[in-house]
Amino acid sequence: MTTLIITLGVILSLIGLGLCLRFWLLPAAALGLGKKGAVAGVMGLKVTAAIVFVALPLGAVAVANYQTFEGVKDVDACASCHVMKAKADDMKDPESRTLAALHYKNRWIADQQCYNCHTDYGLAGGLKSKADGFRHLARYVTGTHDEPVTHRGYYDNNNCLKCHGETYKYQAVSSHTTIEKQLASSQSSCLNCHGLAHAGHAIPVQYGK
Repeated sequence: MTTLIITLGVILSLIGLGLCLRFWLLPAAALGLGKKGAVAGVMGLKVTAAIVFVALPLGAVAVANYQTFEGVKDVDACASCHVMKAKADDMKDPESRTLAALHYKNRWIADQQCYNCHTDYGLAGGLKSKADGFRHLARYVTGTHDEPVTHRGYYDNNNCLKCHGETYKYQAVSSHTTIEKQLASSQSSCLNCHGLAHAGHAIPVQYGK
C-alpha cells in the first residue's frame, strides 16, 4: 500500500509539472480573444489551469496526508523521532522486562504494536490516535516540541482490557474482580501492579477522566 501511495503521489506531481511547463511554453497568441475558435480554446485553458493549480495540488496533499495517517501505525514511524527512539529500542530489546518489550518479544500484539496499544477503542479512538500521530510528526519536524517529552492526558485501561479483559487468565485473578470498576474507569492503572510500560518513564501519568 505504501508503494502504491508513493507512486500515485509521484504521478500527480509529474502531471502537474508537465502541465505547468506546457503553460510556460504556450505562445501568447493562444490566449487572445476575438479570433475564430479562441473562446473555446480559452475555456479549455481555464479548465486545464484549474486542474493544474487547484485539483492536482489538493490531490497531492490528500495523498500525502493519507500516507502520513497510515504511516503513523508503524513502529518505525515512532522510532524515527529521536525523542521516542529510546522507547522503541527498549521495546525491541529481548532482555527488557517492560510491558512494551514483553508484548513485542512474545508477539502478544502481532504488528503495529505502538499503534495498537495507544489507540483508544472504536472509530473515534482510531481517528484521534492518527491525528495525534500527525500532530507529533508536525511538531517534531517544525521543532516546536518540548523536551523532555511529557505525558499528555491519561492512558485508558480499556486499551489493555480490549485484549485481556475477556481472557480466562485475566478473570482468574481475584484482584481484577475486586477493583473491576476502578480498572474499567481507569481510576486505578494496570501499571500499578504490572510495572512500567516503557523504560525511563519518569513523568507521572494521570489517571481518570
